[in-house]
Amino acid sequence: MSGLEITTERTPLLPPHNARVRSPESSDRAEVNGTPKVGTFAAGISLERLSSYAFDDLHPPELALSSRASRTAFALCVLLYYRKSLSSGSIIHGRDVWTQWHEKNQHATGIRDLDSLAVRVWALALEDQGTAEDVEDVLWSPYPIGDYSTATVRVIDFLASGDAPEQLMTHPLVEFSLLDTWKYGRNSVRDGDDVISTLRHFFDRCGTPRVIYIVSLILHILYLAVSFNYVNNPPSRSDSVTVLDMRLIFLAFYGVSKLLQPWSLSTILSFSFCWEIILLHFPVERSMLLLFRAHWVLPLAVLMQRALSTILAPALFFLPGAIASFILLEATFWNWNFWLSTVPLANTLGPVFKETQVNIFILFLIFLGLSFLTLAYAVFVFPFIAAVQDTRPSPWDRFSESVGLQARLAFVRAVRTFGAEYYFPAPLNLFQVLMAEIPRHILTLVGGRTDFEKRLMIMDKVLWRILVGPLAFVLSGFTRRKSEKRSGQPPAKRRKIGDWQPDDDIPIAQAQANAPSAAALSERVIPSEHTSTLVTICTRVFAENLQRLSQKQTIWENVRLWLKELPDPLAQKVFAALKRICPTLLQHGFIVAYFLRGPSIVLGDDLPGVSKLTVFAIGDMSTRDQLRELELTGFAKIPDTAFASIVSKLPALRKLNLRGCIKVGQKTVEAMAKCCPLLEVVNLNYTSISPASLAPLLLNCKNVEVLKVAGIANWLWATLGATEDFQLDHLRSLKVRQAALSDTVLNPVLAVCPNLRRLDLSFTLAKRPMIPASHLLEKLVLTSTKISSSDLLTMLAPLNKINVLVIGAMGGGQGSSAAISNTSAMTLTDETLCSLTEILEGCPDLERVSLVGNSKLGFTGRRGPDAALAHFIRRVGRRCKHLNLAGITSLRSSDLEGLAYPDDLDEGSPRLTHLNLNNTSVDDTAAPYISACVQLQTLELAGTKFTSAGVFPIVDACERLEKLDLTSCRGVRVGDRRRFFEVWEEEWKNT
Repeated sequence: MSGLEITTERTPLLPPHNARVRSPESSDRAEVNGTPKVGTFAAGISLERLSSYAFDDLHPPELALSSRASRTAFALCVLLYYRKSLSSGSIIHGRDVWTQWHEKNQHATGIRDLDSLAVRVWALALEDQGTAEDVEDVLWSPYPIGDYSTATVRVIDFLASGDAPEQLMTHPLVEFSLLDTWKYGRNSVRDGDDVISTLRHFFDRCGTPRVIYIVSLILHILYLAVSFNYVNNPPSRSDSVTVLDMRLIFLAFYGVSKLLQPWSLSTILSFSFCWEIILLHFPVERSMLLLFRAHWVLPLAVLMQRALSTILAPALFFLPGAIASFILLEATFWNWNFWLSTVPLANTLGPVFKETQVNIFILFLIFLGLSFLTLAYAVFVFPFIAAVQDTRPSPWDRFSESVGLQARLAFVRAVRTFGAEYYFPAPLNLFQVLMAEIPRHILTLVGGRTDFEKRLMIMDKVLWRILVGPLAFVLSGFTRRKSEKRSGQPPAKRRKIGDWQPDDDIPIAQAQANAPSAAALSERVIPSEHTSTLVTICTRVFAENLQRLSQKQTIWENVRLWLKELPDPLAQKVFAALKRICPTLLQHGFIVAYFLRGPSIVLGDDLPGVSKLTVFAIGDMSTRDQLRELELTGFAKIPDTAFASIVSKLPALRKLNLRGCIKVGQKTVEAMAKCCPLLEVVNLNYTSISPASLAPLLLNCKNVEVLKVAGIANWLWATLGATEDFQLDHLRSLKVRQAALSDTVLNPVLAVCPNLRRLDLSFTLAKRPMIPASHLLEKLVLTSTKISSSDLLTMLAPLNKINVLVIGAMGGGQGSSAAISNTSAMTLTDETLCSLTEILEGCPDLERVSLVGNSKLGFTGRRGPDAALAHFIRRVGRRCKHLNLAGITSLRSSDLEGLAYPDDLDEGSPRLTHLNLNNTSVDDTAAPYISACVQLQTLELAGTKFTSAGVFPIVDACERLEKLDLTSCRGVRVGDRRRFFEVWEEEWKNT
């Protein structure tokens, strides 16, 4: 079963045996002389069976196309070629409107299905880790259309003509490949290994598309300069002898060379100097815009072009009347005296002509005024408004997606034009036409195959190296310096304190080092054991059909009325379902009108329709006095004053989450302290608050139970202005993750928090933190701290109510890469783990333990049931619900034996629902032990030695397993890693 097969409502349960793109006859015709033909494959496509097509149906056998990139390129060419034929196909005209509508609808549906299939072909090609050359081969490989045609097609041609799906055009990998080709050129193979071949190869590589574009632009500017000089200083007509003007020769030579290029109509009109000057500012191939960054300047040029066309078009409506009135007005000023003298009663007609002149002049002024009024009306009523949105995923789309798409098209056309092999810019292309193209066409018509024709085949290279190569070599020297500076691996981006990052238990530096290139998470949906409530079912159905409901005006009016009548709690449930199922449909006006109400509001930057105005609208709600919970996460562009203004209007607020709003600072905290005295939960993780700004918040808000301030650079307890008897008795949870806080700062803080139950000190400078004497801690996170083993055991010994314990990479010291990569820097050893096991056995509520990144565990080489890791898993690990052992490279399969064979046979099966074994040394021999975890829901095996044969029995035994991570498991086929549950059903369950 191929990865491209789709199951829909229309897919037959038993697909027909002939559901293939090509028949045997068409397959033979498509591979004449070993070269596959795109047109022949496309002719075998059936619109009715598009959903059953697989990747192997869209390309010839592997003998004809050996590489994966070539097969992907051919499949995309087939789909895009057929798509172009559908989009350009004519609709039957006549009186049968039903046939016209049916054919048009069939074409539109076929184009959508072809786009979806092309995107899946591209996605399937990305599952394997490839190279830049593979992507270039997919975009630039040419394939013939038919047996009797010399024309070829490439994927880049369809991208340049706009006959490709938008998802393919805007894919980041395509953008990166085109930018790389634009800067450094396409890859080429040397003719030989000798010095001459090496020098020729280097010389040819200097002619990158960007350099050839600069050569073409210089020649074009030279043409404009000569044209300007010729217009302002034409040759004198008084000379008796005609002198051949070199300027005229150059202009004629350049004009003819431009006509020989397959450019657009605007190129043919290049003789007009003014028009050429205007075109320099528009997104055409010979403009000056490509000298700058394409993703920055091309969208702006498209925006200006659209603005001019939108504004000037209405003003041209009255232009014919203005021109006609101007001609009539000019005609009234002709010398009529001579003609009037020959006409009888001329003296009586004189005043009539004067009155006519006045009337026509008034008419001219009316048309001229109407033109100006229309222009002004267009400016104010039809402006092309596109606000800059830095939060868009690509700088191409910062004005709008349509502008970004058109800008990409302009850039793709430029790359295709100047990226052609041995491209000749005008007027140098005239030499190529005269000395290579014309003789080659003559020999083709004659039908002769002589040695002279073979020599003509290399004439392009010789001419290019003589005419264009030297200019490209000189100009490449200016661009090569920048390229050399950017060559090699880019420096790793250092994570600054205050940056918003997701919480995890993995040390930062180690997570970056061990992160796979592409995640291969396989998921399946397990039927719920409980019946969903009617409210849940209705909200899900409504969210799935929102777009269809909004397209029918009469129904949509009723929907809007019903939404307004929903109770506030139910409206928030509907809003949550809409955010989960169709977030792109939620625009600013829709959110403000129907969902900014009730006691709780949750908004994040992951919703495309949420803007600065949406956040401002919270402070203007009529029910803002009743708002108790507010979550605004990830809004990195909204200033501190805006949040302060909103918070100051919410007196009943009890929970405030501003996580990731990096501009939140002192003003917002002051507003919280002054206007929100009832606050109980405060999340200011990864913001820009200062230590001094926390003073009024902690002193005035006595009921704060949860305080999260991860990422604050430093704390000075003296800045709080607290007295000796100051206590935070209500504080239950404190998070100071990833802050440069030492014991000198931390211990005074912990001393005034006697009732703490949850404490996160990960990635801090803590060495000997003073845990509150009440010993009520339920959660303790100490990842990447330099706490010694003895201090750790002393700290944990009295904590018998602990529920969550995270002690990853102990000794790492704020996650520094130097310490984490050094095994000797870790402080958690086998001896410490044995003592820790004895302590944790006395914690009946323990549910989650993380030992991630403690690479020194198991390093002693001791194996068997008495090994430290095996003893811990048998006595503690199997009693937990979440167990994270990722990054412990010495963990072996035998250490997991305690999952299946506990010391006490009455203990039953393990309680584990989440097991993380990423980047360990476990293999298939651990399958029986993991299979004993029948309640397992998530299993992570990335970077292990597991094979498909070892994972199959685990999936078979763990019926509740929903997520399976097989990233970088070399024993599992790449195509199976993301769809392993389907593979299990095909190859194991049903056999």
